[in-house]
Amino acid sequence: MQKSRQLVHIRHGIKEGATTSFIHEQHFAATNPFVLWEHFTSKTSMNHSLNFHGHSGVEAISYPLTGTILHNDSTPQHHIIKSGDIHIMTSGQGVIHKSTTLPQQSISESFQLWVALPTMNNSEMCQPKSQLFNKQHLPLVEDSDSTTKVLVGHYHQHTSPIKSHCELILLDIIMSSYSTWCFTPPKQHLSGFIYLKSGVAYSANNKLTPLQMGLFESSSSPIKITTTNQSSRFFIACAVPLKQPLITNQQSVHSSENNINKSQSTIKKLMSNMNNSNR
Repeated sequence: MQKSRQLVHIRHGIKEGATTSFIHEQHFAATNPFVLWEHFTSKTSMNHSLNFHGHSGVEAISYPLTGTILHNDSTPQHHIIKSGDIHIMTSGQGVIHKSTTLPQQSISESFQLWVALPTMNNSEMCQPKSQLFNKQHLPLVEDSDSTTKVLVGHYHQHTSPIKSHCELILLDIIMSSYSTWCFTPPKQHLSGFIYLKSGVAYSANNKLTPLQMGLFESSSSPIKITTTNQSSRFFIACAVPLKQPLITNQQSVHSSENNINKSQSTIKKLMSNMNNSNR
C-alpha cells in the first residue's frame, strides 16, 4: 500500500479579535497557492461588519457554518450567504466589497480561504466576478464512517459546481470514531493542508487537536486520516502550486510589484467612485 502523505508542520494560528489566521506571507513558499486561511468565531448577538475595502489577485472563498453573511461588492453583486452556502469572489484586477455577519442564536462561525490567481490566461488581472452557490447544489458523499461535502473541485466521482481559476479541491469532512478516511488527489495537487475543527484526528501518526492546521509535505501520496474514540470534523484543501512569485501588500497578492500597483490604482478609483456616488 502506498505511503500516506506526511505532515511537515502543525500551526495553532494567530488570533486577533474573533478571527484566527493560519497563513502569512512568510509561509507562501510552502503553502502556494494558498495565501490565507481564517476561522471566524463569535458568541455574541451583535453583528460584525467590515466596510468597503479592496482586494486583487486572489480568489476568496467564504463558507459560513453558523449565521449569515451579507455581501456587497463592486461587480456589482449583493449576496446573502446562508449557513452551508459557498461564496467565491474572484478579485482579479481589483474589487471592493463589504460584508456583515449576522449571528444565529448569538453564534457566528465561518471560514475563508484565499488562493492566488495564476498568471496563465491573464487570470491574475481578470475582470472581477462574484458568485454564490447554495448548499443544496454541493455534493454530499456519505460513506459508512464519514460524510464528505465537496465544496470546490472533485472527490471520487463527485464534482462541485464551483469552478476555481486554480486547480483546487476543498472538502468538509465529518468522521465517526474508530474510522479511517482516505483520498488520493490528482498527482499534480502537491500542496495541501488539513484543518481540524472538532474532535481528535491522526494523520500519518501526527495527532491533531481542535483548531490546528497541519501542513502536508509536497507529495502526490494519498491523504489518510484516522480517528480513535472521538468523532471529528475537518477540512482538506489541496491544489496545484503556481509557478510564479507571490508578492503581497496584505490586501492583495500578485506576481509582480507592477501588477500590485496597477490593481491599487483600480481599487482607489472604485473607492473614489463609490464615495462620490454617496454624496
